[in-house]
Amino acid sequence: MITEILMLLTSVALLGVSIQSIALLRVNRSHKEVAEILQGAQQRVKQMEQELGALCSAAVGAGEHVVKLEQKVKRIIERQNLLELRASSDRPYSQASQLVHRGADIKELVDSCGLTRGEAELLVMMQRGTAGTA
Repeated sequence: MITEILMLLTSVALLGVSIQSIALLRVNRSHKEVAEILQGAQQRVKQMEQELGALCSAAVGAGEHVVKLEQKVKRIIERQNLLELRASSDRPYSQASQLVHRGADIKELVDSCGLTRGEAELLVMMQRGTAGTA
């Protein structure tokens, strides 16, 4: 009977060792799988960090480009406003010049173009001087 108990204990011990071996194999396999997954995740994180760095660099470049474009637009608007101001201030003189060519006198220039008497006299003298030399 002792032999049977010893055999039974030996069988139980072998069964326990077998179960532990199987469990260790599964743990080892799971550990390898987890390590592979972790390594893949680390590589993906590194790749994403590089992509993020590239995007940040591109955003900085685009921001600088936008600032330059805004400065250009501002200069263009200022220049356009200046040209419009010049055009509006030149208009009475071009209109007055046309009236002088049609024979208008100083009083007509003052009344219709809003010129001062001195401006009207100067314009008439310039136009008549040009007509006299031509």
